[in-house]
Amino acid sequence: MTELHAAMIDDDQSLAERIVRGAIRAYRLHSFDHVDAGVVAETAGVPHETLDRLFPSWDALLLVTYDRWVQLRGTRRSRVPRCTIEYVRMTLAEDVADPGLVRVLAGVINIAGADTGFAELFRKRYEDYVAQIAAGLERDVQADAEQSVVPAEQAATQLVALYQGLQIQMLVRPHVDVLVEYDRAVRTLRQGWQVHQTPSWDLDSDLAAAGIDGSADHHPAGGADRHPAVIVDLRPPVPVISSSSTAPDATTRSA
Repeated sequence: MTELHAAMIDDDQSLAERIVRGAIRAYRLHSFDHVDAGVVAETAGVPHETLDRLFPSWDALLLVTYDRWVQLRGTRRSRVPRCTIEYVRMTLAEDVADPGLVRVLAGVINIAGADTGFAELFRKRYEDYVAQIAAGLERDVQADAEQSVVPAEQAATQLVALYQGLQIQMLVRPHVDVLVEYDRAVRTLRQGWQVHQTPSWDLDSDLAAAGIDGSADHHPAGGADRHPAVIVDLRPPVPVISSSSTAPDATTRSA
């Protein structure tokens, strides 16, 4: 590799980083649908042709911008979160202070749901995030920082759904205090994580919990100690009206 070629690569990497930072700044200043290649080039201070050369695909620029923005988020935290739930809360607080990334996340949902190569990459980012939260929750349970009897991935799915739902609420309902709502919802989540959920098809467990033996061979068929079947009549009662129960005539009503 010649020195000139190496210098050109360094220049391209520097320009690419400049463009990505320009894209971050553009999304901080404008709504998602108002940012295009021209706005990013102007914000980054580079020629439009340079942006097109380094990022010939707009989806590619979005993906790199998303990855870089996520890396930058959280770098100024003054303390380390004590558990995964606090980590997600800190991230939500940073979203409130810097909603541009949330606008990008909301804007790329259509891309993630499409049948393209970049859609798969965006979906992988979501899966990786859920896996990261699941691993964190599992560590918390092992360290007695969290109490949960449900699988870590299931708990992570619920926590991420809460977090991303509040991100959307933050954009469309700016009067909602999403941090307060997060704290309230997390208390409910934690209560649910500590309760063993019996599958609806597990009738034997339900009967055992109620003190009833539901096994078919507990009592022999036709045995003397066999409990009689209880038949519940679900038909509505039919009112019976007799002549003595009718309302008294006005002429016989006492004064």
